[in-house]
Amino acid sequence: MSLLRSNLVVAAGTALSRVTGLLRTFVFLYVLGQTALSDAYLLANETPNIVYDLLLGGVLSATLVPLFTQLMQSDTDGDGERDTNVVITVAITLMAALTAVAMLAAPLIFRLYNLNPSEGVDVALFRQVGTTLTRIFLLQILFYGLTGVANAYLNSRRRFFAAAWSPILPNLIIVATLLSLPGAGEREFQLADVVDDRRVRLTLGLGATLGIAAMAAVVVPAMLAAGLRFRPRFQFRHPAVRKLLVLSGWTVGFVAANQVALIVVRNLAQGRGEGFASSYFAAFTWFVLPHGLLAVSIATTFQPELARAVKARDKRAFTHQSALGVRMIAFLTFPAAAGLIALADPIIGLMQRGQFDPVDRINTARALIGLAVGLVGFSVYLFTLRGFYAHQDTRTPFVLNVFENVFNIVLAIVFVRWWGILGLGLAYGVAYIVASVWALKVLSYKVPGFPLRELVSSGWRMLLAAALMVEAMWFVTHRVHDDAGWIGLAQIVVGGLVGLVVYAAVLMLLGSREVADVRNLLNRRRQPG
Repeated sequence: MSLLRSNLVVAAGTALSRVTGLLRTFVFLYVLGQTALSDAYLLANETPNIVYDLLLGGVLSATLVPLFTQLMQSDTDGDGERDTNVVITVAITLMAALTAVAMLAAPLIFRLYNLNPSEGVDVALFRQVGTTLTRIFLLQILFYGLTGVANAYLNSRRRFFAAAWSPILPNLIIVATLLSLPGAGEREFQLADVVDDRRVRLTLGLGATLGIAAMAAVVVPAMLAAGLRFRPRFQFRHPAVRKLLVLSGWTVGFVAANQVALIVVRNLAQGRGEGFASSYFAAFTWFVLPHGLLAVSIATTFQPELARAVKARDKRAFTHQSALGVRMIAFLTFPAAAGLIALADPIIGLMQRGQFDPVDRINTARALIGLAVGLVGFSVYLFTLRGFYAHQDTRTPFVLNVFENVFNIVLAIVFVRWWGILGLGLAYGVAYIVASVWALKVLSYKVPGFPLRELVSSGWRMLLAAALMVEAMWFVTHRVHDDAGWIGLAQIVVGGLVGLVVYAAVLMLLGSREVADVRNLLNRRRQPG
């Protein structure tokens, strides 16, 4: 039951952080809309966000959690604590150096995301504004580094509260700073305002950066409170550092592959017109919402258990935990994907106000539909990689990720010509579906006895139930012609409830194992003690 309680703690914190993240997106679009300025802001803020989501928040933390867990279990006469201090000292030092180099390279970094500017935009001014904001935003890398290391240490000790709840702070700070701009929601801010108006420049740049600093200010003390007696130890040739560098070396390639794909996709979006990059970003925010609410809490709490099973050479425990995690993530994300696909228009219609107009709504909804096709694959893929990280295997995830990104790039170049921004989202989704299937297959080779056939059997049942769920939601909402405001909200509520009933009913009729698992967990939760 401790695992269930940990899941609830993480899920609750993640839910609030995702909800406040949506609030941040609402306010951002309300204040800035989908304009050249919003594109410049989002592109400038891309690099530190990616470092967190893909390197620190996901890959590097997944590398550090097994390493910290191993150091803790092998601690004799304080060796584990000393080694942990060495790893933390070196990791933070490298992150500070990375921050300094990135700030010097700010013009080049922003230019990479803007190789194909939109027609009608003052390219020189756009790049000047983007570079200015990029320099400020890149300070976040250091704070993200502190946050990532602290979260990994806390997770290795099964301390999940601070890591799950701290992301609420930056969202609230960004919301407050955006709304503090004079004329927010009524004034149409332009690129020139960042150059000419110091208040606008500092509000946009420092608002996000101070928010990330606040997150670090929460989790670092929590790490110390969890029992770490930190003493800086600059021993770059220490065996634990060499092990970290070997493991992390492949993660650098992992992130590089994601960056290349992102550069291509962002430039394809830029080339389709002004505001398309903002449409894709807004759609992606909705796309990762169910992933964060439903999949991240499972992945976060299962990661230490997988690492402990590998350390104890308990293959049965590893296969049980990894298969259970995959099944639970698929069980929860299939209906979420169905809801995003069937109700994309009213969902995005909730944001139609201020500088966010009906054209922006249509573009964003189309991107969301494409992305949502791959939600299950995206979530299952990222969880499956943690099975390799638990074995301290970072090379296999790198190879898998290169394949996924190359496939995504090829599909994006083709699909964008056919379906525009819908094609960009669909390319991303299809690439992750294929990558998730391949990752599960490779894991079954690495761990003989991994129940791949059972997972496939469960997956087909959930896919059928989700498809019927989409049909049911479309049937009860397709005659409504207004997708904004309260009418859109009513569609989401009614359509969502009908869809969930259909999804649960179909799975029960098919004798789904996952329904029984959830029922058993809930029954155990109700039992005293």
